Amino acid sequence: MRRSNHANWNYLRKMRNNMIDKLFIEKVKSALNIVNVVESFTHLHKAGVNYKGVCPFHDDHTPSMVVSPSRQTYHCFVCGASGDVISFIQHHLNMTFVEALRWCATQAGLEFPTKEMTPEEEARYKQKEARLIAIDAAAKFFQKNLPQAESFLVSRGYTLTDKALADFGVGYAPVGNLAMNELTKAGYSLQRLQEVDVVGSNEGRTYDRFRDRLMFPFYDIQGHIIGFSGRIITPREGVGKYVNTGETPLFTKGKHIFGLYQARKAIGKQGFAYLVEGQFDVMSLYKMGVENVIGGSGTAFTDDQVKLLLRFTDYVVMVYDADAAGVKASLKNCELLLKAGAKVKCIRLPKGTDPDEFAKANGSRTQDKLKELTETFPKALKRMLIPHGCKDETTISDGLNTICSLVACVGDAGLRLEYVKSVAADFKSKIGIVDGKVRSFRLKIQEALPKTKIQAGLFGVDALKENIESDRPGILTSVMQDFLDGYGEEPIVYIAGRPSSNDIQELRRVYCYFVSSETGCAINNDGEENDYLHTLAEMFRSGINIQMTYNDSTGSFVDYYIGLHGRFLENYSGDRVPLISRCIELTSYAEDTVVTVNRNHYCSVLKLTKGQFDEIRKPFVQKRKSAMKVSMQTDNLDDEDFDVNEPPDYVQENEEYHRMWKECGYYPRLNKKSEPVCYMFRNKNGNGMTQVADFFMTPLLHIFSDDFEQNKRVLRINRRYYDTPIYIEIPSKALLKMSSIEEVLINYEAVNFNGEEWQWKAIKTYMSRHFVMCSEIKTYGNQQSEGMSRKGDEQFFAFANGIFHSVDGQWRFEPVNELGVVTHNKNNYYLPAFSTIYAGSGKQSDKYELISQLVYKEVPAEKRVTFEKWAGLMDRVYKINDNGKWAIIFAIMCAFRSNIHCIDRLFTAPFFMGPMSSGKTQIAISIRSLFISPNIPIFNLNTGTDAAMATIMGMFKDVPVVLDEYNNKDISDNKFQALKGIVYDGDGKQKRKGTSGREIENDKVFAPVIICGQETPQRDDNALMSRVIVCEVPKPRNRTQEEVRIFEELKTIEDPNKIGLSNVLLQILELRPMFMDHFRQLKQEAYSELKQDVINSGEMDRLMKTASLFLGTVKLIERYSNLRLPFTYDEFFKIAREKIRFQLSLIRSTDKLAMFFTAVNNMIDTKQVIEGREFLIEQPKKVTGKDSRGDSHTFTFEPGTNVMFLRMSAVFSIFDRSGYNSEGSTLSTLEQNLRSHPSYIGTVPSRRFTWEETIEVPRNDDQETMVKIRKPRSTSTSAIIIDYDKFKELYNIDFRRTYIEEPAPAEEPETPPVTASMTISQDLPFAPMEDSDEPF
Repeated sequence: MRRSNHANWNYLRKMRNNMIDKLFIEKVKSALNIVNVVESFTHLHKAGVNYKGVCPFHDDHTPSMVVSPSRQTYHCFVCGASGDVISFIQHHLNMTFVEALRWCATQAGLEFPTKEMTPEEEARYKQKEARLIAIDAAAKFFQKNLPQAESFLVSRGYTLTDKALADFGVGYAPVGNLAMNELTKAGYSLQRLQEVDVVGSNEGRTYDRFRDRLMFPFYDIQGHIIGFSGRIITPREGVGKYVNTGETPLFTKGKHIFGLYQARKAIGKQGFAYLVEGQFDVMSLYKMGVENVIGGSGTAFTDDQVKLLLRFTDYVVMVYDADAAGVKASLKNCELLLKAGAKVKCIRLPKGTDPDEFAKANGSRTQDKLKELTETFPKALKRMLIPHGCKDETTISDGLNTICSLVACVGDAGLRLEYVKSVAADFKSKIGIVDGKVRSFRLKIQEALPKTKIQAGLFGVDALKENIESDRPGILTSVMQDFLDGYGEEPIVYIAGRPSSNDIQELRRVYCYFVSSETGCAINNDGEENDYLHTLAEMFRSGINIQMTYNDSTGSFVDYYIGLHGRFLENYSGDRVPLISRCIELTSYAEDTVVTVNRNHYCSVLKLTKGQFDEIRKPFVQKRKSAMKVSMQTDNLDDEDFDVNEPPDYVQENEEYHRMWKECGYYPRLNKKSEPVCYMFRNKNGNGMTQVADFFMTPLLHIFSDDFEQNKRVLRINRRYYDTPIYIEIPSKALLKMSSIEEVLINYEAVNFNGEEWQWKAIKTYMSRHFVMCSEIKTYGNQQSEGMSRKGDEQFFAFANGIFHSVDGQWRFEPVNELGVVTHNKNNYYLPAFSTIYAGSGKQSDKYELISQLVYKEVPAEKRVTFEKWAGLMDRVYKINDNGKWAIIFAIMCAFRSNIHCIDRLFTAPFFMGPMSSGKTQIAISIRSLFISPNIPIFNLNTGTDAAMATIMGMFKDVPVVLDEYNNKDISDNKFQALKGIVYDGDGKQKRKGTSGREIENDKVFAPVIICGQETPQRDDNALMSRVIVCEVPKPRNRTQEEVRIFEELKTIEDPNKIGLSNVLLQILELRPMFMDHFRQLKQEAYSELKQDVINSGEMDRLMKTASLFLGTVKLIERYSNLRLPFTYDEFFKIAREKIRFQLSLIRSTDKLAMFFTAVNNMIDTKQVIEGREFLIEQPKKVTGKDSRGDSHTFTFEPGTNVMFLRMSAVFSIFDRSGYNSEGSTLSTLEQNLRSHPSYIGTVPSRRFTWEETIEVPRNDDQETMVKIRKPRSTSTSAIIIDYDKFKELYNIDFRRTYIEEPAPAEEPETPPVTASMTISQDLPFAPMEDSDEPF
């Protein structure tokens, strides 16, 4: 529908503003350094290229957050909080996004565009600003009145000009209600002053909250005054010495620290903070140059204050009075700080001296004197708790227990031990006694402490790719701080808990060569592996090569694992069999040669004979081979006891090597790690051996294809001079002869073959018998060749990392092995994206990155979301226009597109239409999130190439693809034609240029699509409109807190990094047999119900067929599954019916053909278009012409069929010149649209049109009067043939008219013959074409 000029202008202006918004956001982020911003809230330490610090988003005692200056991001590896600088401010300061953006813009010195905020956000922001302005005005009033307290200040050693008073904003609140009166007169509302607690009220009476008090402001971290502490000047009975601001929207008791804002920079510079008791203590030390000082306001710290302080430093020196109150505060704060992970020292001031007096007494030497008096907290507290010379055993015992309870709070074991030694020496006690007390207290403390549980998983994989170096191992660690120190600079991965098999698969896809220290590895008392050891073992089983550093040496993981178990078994009294079996099972994943060479050592450690070892190992090896799990595995050659005339013992002991020697006349030479690295051939004369090549090939996979040119082989190559193997994928024919394989090997480093043709033939012959045959998956998702295929080999759904299939009647996910191979129905399938073959190699990375979007991510049972929970959230979050209901059903339909489409070659797509920032794309992403992570980018129809679109559409089957930014004007013709194909019949045929210049044709498209755009798809006269479901998405307004909460909850469950929906998808995929058995009938039922309920027509029929797909799916879910939708079929039927009516009106309001024919109908009424001249309606038996493809054809018609012949070009000429063509349609566009219209039949090269015209001629009399007569006219010309009955039905328009004849004149005059030379007066806009053969 056409917008008015005014509407267009507003629309474009909104678009422009949204563009400015995005640019402004980027401008703000680029103007700030996230390290500087975060450091103003929490203390950061340099850790390699990054910074680490205590996370402010959870109860963090040790640094777990990394801030990356290169990425300009933060990430906590415990609670998962992450984002950019704006996100940090938004969540840390509890702001909306726009408020956080404004805050950041202010810090960057950028002017904030006011239009960024909604009216509600603007009002909330202004309210907060008004409060800050009001309390700031009160502070200025107090500061103005400070001279009234001059005598009091002088008595405390201050003059009005002291810088400390100004830096801390100290003021004076005079007696009476002067503050209230003056501030209200200045325009500050009484209500606002009460909100910030400057003015109090009692029974309707208002008054100054602070009177006759020295005012010490509290500042937030941004430097805003948020509250006050007022000290009485003139003491009065019953009046407290200090009065603080109460609970207000700006100030919360126990959450702020006096002096922290002023001290923050000095704390960062000095690395620690002095903690004193009162405000004067803070200011007096500050005045003497000790600026890294904060005050506890005379009470013990709260947990919130401790957390706030630890954001700036983890080292605190407490300076308290030696009186009872000072000792009590010291003990409490010391305990809180130590439990929070801080390092604490103390200063014991001389008796009767507080920090204020100490500073005055020492003046400029205060800083040095404080350093001299600083000592460990156990020493300082002993002197405070136990008077000098005290002999009372109870006092001494209580003091010892108190100090031991504090030492128990120290987290660092080494530091704790030093304190134990110090305390034992000070109390002249045995170290064992003190250590026993500390251990006892520590056990109680650990039981009481809240457990910080990090989510199980692998952390740092994202940065691994950037830091790995070829042939050098990555680092595995179980120590969080080691990980944080190396993250972003070293190829380090942190293992938390027991990661899922998916996590290990993802790591293997990135890299598969690591080293780990033994730190964190242990066997529990019950004989079970601890989490770290278990994870390393699972990684090794998955094909990841792990080297262990232990006992100042490096060895294989298998050696370390068996050695650790051997040491454990020496003192283990439980059942030894499971542990020994576990060790031997692990050896089945190692290189056979390694096990053969080390078998004696393993037997010795596990106390087994060789026979026992082989007997236990045999079934594990057979299981590995039968499950198709081929093992994966430099150093200098092992020359020990090597005889050039006879094969070494390992050839006889290793079955494979023995067969290799016996059948093909060669065996492998091993390196010191017992890995094969070259070939040994017996010389032809029978004397001695010849070493051939500096590598050894292990045959892995034969990737079979019916197209022999596509047959490939995968081999692992161990190199003599490099530690790490390489994997090559080559055409099968490259193995044919020595010269062809050398052409391949020349591309790799240190891989040289120096043998002869007969030797290569022997190697090739042996390898040919040991490849594992498999087929490569080319299209991911549903593997059925046809939607109704019942072939057992095709009944599985392929993810990038495994398959979902039914085994013995049970559905399950089967992960790929280390080679990327998985077995279904006794056939092997190759899924290369998660194979060690490509781990870290970068080979075909673009292709496999695309494939890797479709990944099954196992969700822990306790975190799994049910189908009902997911569907309920979708319905509630996207409730506007029932978009959530359409989204839920289409997400299910996507999984069975092949099964639905094959019934009558019909599928559909939702088209989410709305303005920018309306959330339309978010709905589409939510649908796709059932299959693919929402973090994966979507395809942009404006910027993505045609070839890229073709690739992604052909890569997945029954997996949705989101196509964003649809635009009628800008979308390329290739993309539009592809869209039509995808939505119409699923073929999506399109041609694109290949790299060789030849055209490549993509015959089939298997992926359902979700389309997003800002306007309805009107191109080609609504060619898509009746085949899609248009869902309007208006811009959201005034979201409630509950709406925001459920939206965030949905985003959380969609994100596989947090929860994920893989288990919900598997529940849905189990329904495929039901769709194959019942969907056809259910769809037809729904269609029949719709036909009974609505009036049918052309577009209406197509829309009903489209809607019946959704309704059939709802029927199937209700009748044949255990899944429960958040709505019933009857409820959705009403929604579908209204959608059809809405969309039909939308089509008709934007249908250019409909507008054209409506205009023609009007022009018939005004006699601008005349039946017989511009169109004929007849009932011919047959007509010879051309069909829509341009082929000659004789059209035959049933008796009584009305056919219209239309002179399109003549009618369009009248239409265009008469002011009806407001849309600017062209003749060619209308003709093109008409050719695809259901009523279109074809064209006829010549058809005779006859009509009558009224003309005036002179009467044959003396007066020469003019008379009107009817004159027959005719022409033969080409015309369009239209099925008029169908035309009437579709457009509800009838061109035929019944005219009242004009009365005939009383006397028929004799009229001269009219010739062509006569001038004819006419009402026509153009001269009629008589006997013209001009094309219409």
